[in-house]
Amino acid sequence: MMIFQNGWFPDGVVMAAWSVLLVIFALCAKQAWVSVSQHRSAFLVAAVVLPLAWSLNASPESGQLAGMSYHLLALNLTALMLGTSAAFCLGVLLFFPYLWLWGDWHMFPINALSVLLPPLLVNLGFRHWVSRLPANIFIFIFLNGFWAAAVGMVFTGVVLVGLLDWADVFDTAVLWKTAFPVFFLIAWAEAFLSGISTAIFIALKPQWICTFDDDRYLKSAPKIWQ
Repeated sequence: MMIFQNGWFPDGVVMAAWSVLLVIFALCAKQAWVSVSQHRSAFLVAAVVLPLAWSLNASPESGQLAGMSYHLLALNLTALMLGTSAAFCLGVLLFFPYLWLWGDWHMFPINALSVLLPPLLVNLGFRHWVSRLPANIFIFIFLNGFWAAAVGMVFTGVVLVGLLDWADVFDTAVLWKTAFPVFFLIAWAEAFLSGISTAIFIALKPQWICTFDDDRYLKSAPKIWQ
């Protein structure tokens, strides 16, 4: 992802982003608390996974991409572990200190909304789609774990680059021809992280994937899986 810097957006846009962020956080807080209370071990794991993924970043110091920062998201995996509401709230709470250390906290609401919402919306869409497909554990892992993460990363790239283009921070050609294609490369790493972790957790620690329904997938699983 890219980290927006102070001065890239008008103060009015930042204040509007604060309002939207607080409203969404308030709407998600109750469900998030329930999820965290019921899945404390998964919450602790997710609270470690997110910062670790975000710490794997690259920030070009020169050239056309100078001033941009890319890193993994791990939000699709977190949403599978805790649910979308809890993933959003946890992401907000962890993202502020991250920006304090690595970026500009003044741009926190715009950064948070543009980084957290796109992959979580994609996760919701994929889980709704998979719920309508046959109850196959491999479909769950492949679509929800792998492809949702990849699509979420690319969609996040579209949002981030689109915002930068709208703010006229960088040249349009540089953004879409140089900065945006990087997200397709990162998407493979994001998909691998989410997909392999989902498979391992379901096999060894299914309680860490609260969106995985044991009754739906395991009771109908073939004998070889048992």
